[in-house]
Amino acid sequence: MSTQISIPPPYFGNLTYIKIYNELLGTLVTVKLSTGKTLEGYLYNVDPVTFTIILLQAENFDTDSPLSGYKVLVVMSHAVAEFKVNDEVEAIPRHLLDSIVAKKVEDYSIDSEKMRQRKERLISLFTSATNDSTIHIMDCAHIAPPYVDSSVECENEIVLKRVKDMMTQLPALE
Repeated sequence: MSTQISIPPPYFGNLTYIKIYNELLGTLVTVKLSTGKTLEGYLYNVDPVTFTIILLQAENFDTDSPLSGYKVLVVMSHAVAEFKVNDEVEAIPRHLLDSIVAKKVEDYSIDSEKMRQRKERLISLFTSATNDSTIHIMDCAHIAPPYVDSSVECENEIVLKRVKDMMTQLPALE
């Protein structure tokens, strides 16, 4: 039985996965895409096989208080042209990084209070609901529990994108 060793892509320079995992997780990084677009965020993880980069984009970060809002970005390795570490900004400690991203499983159960709140907020956003657990939007888009952007179903790609974009604009639940 042989062990497969993945060699990091050239944009990582002399960084090994061990160095990335031990020293860089939580640091602010800049990722330049092959399209020319630049993304900045805290390095949450790098897949050791595919070298897919997972970034946490934070609205604000203070070690004394949790983030008020964040977005997780997944960047496939084939889309990366350049990877830079910003040493001038304080890194997020790993335990804080994990607590920020971790979600309570109970919040996604069908009977949870957060699930009910998400449904009510979506209903008020779209003002189109039925008595069943799915929210129907003009018989085109349908949002099923747990009422997150990945639970939207729609055959029209434009409507699907717009509904998902609108959902990301909802204020975070406390």
